[in-house]
Amino acid sequence: MEILKEEFTVSYSVKFALVRSSASGSFEGNDYSPSVRLISQNVYEVENSKTDNIDDSLQIATFKIECPDNETAGKVAKSIKDRIKKGEVLHFAGSLPNDSKVIKIITPYDTFLSDNISITKTEFKEDKKAK
Repeated sequence: MEILKEEFTVSYSVKFALVRSSASGSFEGNDYSPSVRLISQNVYEVENSKTDNIDDSLQIATFKIECPDNETAGKVAKSIKDRIKKGEVLHFAGSLPNDSKVIKIITPYDTFLSDNISITKTEFKEDKKAK
């Protein structure tokens, strides 16, 4: 995808996600290219005035990284899983959600394979106490 005119960007930070690689293929007459999907969620508290309760609300975000081939999709998925296991936070640019509620990651796939990706390591208070 080539951006012809960029007047705004959307940045995302992902602390944890389910990571799934998808091979190229065809389903119900539609062709699909290789990709990696990150599925992440936020939980919010929302007041329910009818029941006088504070309910939990779940917001799920699905991010898609397009890859040139199946092997690369596997490598990108493995790299991201390894980084998440280390407690690293992934920062990347993406689109707004499409009609299927999928966010296309605009940051190039090979960025996720390099050591130069814009990632920060998060350390939680509980982890510091254990040291």
